[in-house]
Amino acid sequence: MARYTATVESAAAIAADTAFAWLRPVAGSGGKLRRVTVGCVAGTGVPTSMQAQLGIARITNAGTTPGGSITGAKMDPNTPIASCLFHTTYATPPTVTSPDGWKVPFNTQSGADLPWEGIEELIFAAGTTDGFAFFNRDNAMPSAHKLVLSAEWEE
Repeated sequence: MARYTATVESAAAIAADTAFAWLRPVAGSGGKLRRVTVGCVAGTGVPTSMQAQLGIARITNAGTTPGGSITGAKMDPNTPIASCLFHTTYATPPTVTSPDGWKVPFNTQSGADLPWEGIEELIFAAGTTDGFAFFNRDNAMPSAHKLVLSAEWEE
């Protein structure tokens, strides 16, 4: 399988329990989420030290009018263009499973890096309705603070 990576940022001062990124296939391909790195930037200053939590939930439909589309960068230049996209906005976001399948707690002055090489459960099926949504959970980010999410996946 080919590997791809992409990075997205949330809006500043994102509210608690708000989705800010969706990774989903657009051309009938599927894949496996293999790594997630999350942290926080705070404009020109040091991030406020606080506990944050990234929620990862499965998507159960396609949503409408995706925007902010980001195509994954090839990790091997000999592979085809990614068939999955990151979206940062939707007119109507995709429906997600509840509760989150995974939650990643971290401190805003450090971050978290989760390689899931051996885990085969983080699969999104071929089609255009599956994928993952990424949420800021529990605590609203302070003014000028943004979450930065990098993901690596196979397809």
